[in-house]
Amino acid sequence: MSSFVFDVTEQDFAEKVIQASHERPVLVDFWAAWCQPCQILKPLLKRVVEGYNGEVHLAYVDTDQEQMLAAQFGIRSLPTVMLFKDGRAIDQFMGAQPEGAIRKLIDKHIVRESDLLLKQAMGFLEQGEEEAAVEMLKQANRIDPKNTAVLFALARFAAHSGNFDEALAILEAIPDEAPEAGMARELKAQIGFARQAKEAGDMGELLGRISHDPADLEARQKLATVLIGQGQHEAAMEQFLEIMKRDRAFGDDAGRKGLLQLFEMLGNEHPLVSTYRRRMFSLMH
Repeated sequence: MSSFVFDVTEQDFAEKVIQASHERPVLVDFWAAWCQPCQILKPLLKRVVEGYNGEVHLAYVDTDQEQMLAAQFGIRSLPTVMLFKDGRAIDQFMGAQPEGAIRKLIDKHIVRESDLLLKQAMGFLEQGEEEAAVEMLKQANRIDPKNTAVLFALARFAAHSGNFDEALAILEAIPDEAPEAGMARELKAQIGFARQAKEAGDMGELLGRISHDPADLEARQKLATVLIGQGQHEAAMEQFLEIMKRDRAFGDDAGRKGLLQLFEMLGNEHPLVSTYRRRMFSLMH
């Protein structure tokens, strides 16, 4: 055990959980020795909480020994983890959870200095003061290098400034379990298309090539990247589908890969994605 992670009983629960939660969030893990999921979750919770360096504490309640506490908080399933803040339970989950889900729950209830700086930086960006915003983001990153929201903001600014290599390097530091992981993948896809669009050439020239030779798949691929840069996503998807229809071997299946990259960029919730994913699969099978 550490100063951040400890056992609690009915006698010291009020002091170590209720009172302490006015200073920082306290996770309470209701567990039992016979509960197999509890044995999986306990060390994971400990590792996650210790990574926060005191910003959140973790209290273990052995429900076999502390049946009154379990009854007081209505524990009916093990493990149950409750988050206490300002003297009361405000969030919880039941069952063993992955690390990313645990961090997401904790992060909702922690106000970090780096988060405050991020908020101020976004305010500067809205006012057009880009240099001040970037400097504040860098300061937030120095204070809290693991704040993935700050990392994503830095990467997005670098990408929009055309510094694609810098943006990709920052995005690599965002782990797959982070809340920003999906947006990071989308931004990587955007950068990939932006790079291709720079080399694609003039849209009029590409349209002329396709008009002259509808089987000019290189022109179709380049046209798709230009269309994406202009926000014409559906038209780009049509070009990728046409490449698939005409030659799956072109560019090592460039039509399908282009569609997948565009799906990644737009995200699964985008209405075009489900429609064109079905059309892609129908061509494949």
